[in-house]
Amino acid sequence: MNRLTSAEAALLMPRTQRNAEAERIQAVIAEARQLRDAALAARITGFFQTLRAALTAIRNRRDTIEQLRGLSDRELADIGLTRGSIRSTAAAATPFAANDVAETRQAA
Repeated sequence: MNRLTSAEAALLMPRTQRNAEAERIQAVIAEARQLRDAALAARITGFFQTLRAALTAIRNRRDTIEQLRGLSDRELADIGLTRGSIRSTAAAATPFAANDVAETRQAA
């Protein structure tokens, strides 16, 4: 007794039924590719948005430090700072990166 393989059975199916099945499979594949591409685009966009935010925070921190360094000792004392506390004050005012958050969590 000979059994048909699935490939042989597919050949025996009416042509219209095979085409409809092939079209359905192609539609599923096309939809899967579109969903994959959309997810990848969202991840890439999210990465660049996060990168931009990090670079902006770094620039803000650097600007804050430079502005505070430009003040005299008397002006720093008026706002309750010393030269030694400029960096930590700037870091507290402009947090960025996971390390700053981790330090805050550990301190709390």
